Amino acid sequence: MNQKLRSEHIRHKLFWSMSVIIASLLIISVPLTVNSYFSYKKSELALSEILVLQNVAELANNVSRERAPSNKVMSSTPEELEANLKELTEYRKKVDRQIQKTVYVLNSHGFPDQSEALYINLIKRLETGRKAVDEYVATPVSIRSAEQLDQAIKKMFVAWDATHVVLKDVVYHSVGRTSSISDNYTLVLLLADLRDQAGRVASTIMAAVSYQQPIAENNISRSLQNQYQVHYLWDLINTLQPAEQRTEEYLDLHKKVQAEFINKGIPVVAGLVQESRQNKPYSLTGTELTKAMVEKFATVVDLQSYILKRSLSSVERSYKKEFRKFIFTLTVSAISLFSALFTLIYARKKVFTPLIEARQKILELSESHQSISHKIMEDKREISLFEAIQKLQTMLQQRDILEFQLRNIANTDVLTGVSNRLALNEYIRLLELRPERLTQTGLIIIDIDDFKIVNDRFGHIIGDQVIKFVADTLKEHLTSSELVVRYGGDEFLIIIDNTNFKDALILAENIRQSIGRSDCYIKELNEFVGISVSAGVAVGAVSWMALLERADKSLLKVKTQGKNAVLG
Repeated sequence: MNQKLRSEHIRHKLFWSMSVIIASLLIISVPLTVNSYFSYKKSELALSEILVLQNVAELANNVSRERAPSNKVMSSTPEELEANLKELTEYRKKVDRQIQKTVYVLNSHGFPDQSEALYINLIKRLETGRKAVDEYVATPVSIRSAEQLDQAIKKMFVAWDATHVVLKDVVYHSVGRTSSISDNYTLVLLLADLRDQAGRVASTIMAAVSYQQPIAENNISRSLQNQYQVHYLWDLINTLQPAEQRTEEYLDLHKKVQAEFINKGIPVVAGLVQESRQNKPYSLTGTELTKAMVEKFATVVDLQSYILKRSLSSVERSYKKEFRKFIFTLTVSAISLFSALFTLIYARKKVFTPLIEARQKILELSESHQSISHKIMEDKREISLFEAIQKLQTMLQQRDILEFQLRNIANTDVLTGVSNRLALNEYIRLLELRPERLTQTGLIIIDIDDFKIVNDRFGHIIGDQVIKFVADTLKEHLTSSELVVRYGGDEFLIIIDNTNFKDALILAENIRQSIGRSDCYIKELNEFVGISVSAGVAVGAVSWMALLERADKSLLKVKTQGKNAVLG
């Protein structure tokens, strides 16, 4: 009864051990999977945000650019009016489509407040600006005024302001603004400002140029302020762009903005302002001014588009990487849990349960071994002598296996896993039975240089790790036919059968170089410890002691000559 209770107790312990293993795997895998999932979702959100930013930035540029065909229409001659009106109508349709697209993108990517603000404020202000433009165009030429034209232009400025507010709000609420591409978000915002300020530089003097009137001081001040703002934004953009992101394409687009817009576009406006102050006729009409500046504005938009495209590419790569990482983590975790569960269930059914049953039978047998004869006589089944001998042979074989395992444990150094002196003594005993083998037996004595300093400096625990590191390296360089023995605290013997002096010397040198190249990493210190060894080599002798003495003398010679070498 007691034995049954013990077996049941073992089964319960096994069940709880299995539960602990499964729980441990869950504790490891669940946080990893959850963390990987959140990283993946964050990269997915960043990708969504960059698409939103791209759409809003494109809309801001289109709204800003609508001032160009509007200005062309308002400053057209009768001959130019029809063609310019057609161009304006088509461009307005394009802007309207872009508004609807951007509203949809904002709503579908988690920016409902910005979508509502854009739809309400932009459409209302854009309608006001367009109405002012249309009223000006509908006004007979004879009663038009520069003031009316200037007011229409200003109302178009207000429409862009509504778009810019949404653009800033999208950037502010984006998780990507705290990521590795945060500078790109800022650059997109600054380039949108630069594009609009560039348009205002010319638009503030458009009315006066169109009417060939002197530019009002207020408009000159605003134009100069816009010019200053352009230069300030451009300098800021140059400062923010990291050096590692200045690709050849970026530098080429950057040069075009500098050459076409900064160096050529701004001076055109500055020249017209100077002509006004000197009461000279303007060198350009309003339509010509618009055409000249629009081409130069395009370079700013091209640079902004490139940065958005590069940001999108970077975020897409990050998204794909995080997605693969999440799938990999999920798969590995699932496989690990399934494998552990399957292994534990299989082990319980095929290994532990039979072992428990065998234990029970052995205990029952041990309790009743004195009355076996009596039990056999009472048993209804007949057990033959042959069957009894077979069972006895099985038990003897199991005993032999156990003895071999115990002998192997006794002959093995606990720290390093190599043979110990007990195993060496057994080997020497067998070797001395066949002394002729000693003529082709090689012996290498390996000694760790300055091991006492390592022990004194780092302590015995670290010293043990160094010894184990050397032992592992020795095992890597030797075959199963070669014997490695831990001979002393920091000394190892390598015994090689059927060898010659040259091969033994080469083997010793290879081991020395390998240990010298591979620094030992000490986890407790979080650093690598440099190790070197010295080796003495001997091959062939009349006795084991003679062979050992020759190798030991070679080692002593190495130590006196400076260590970290091999001699024979």
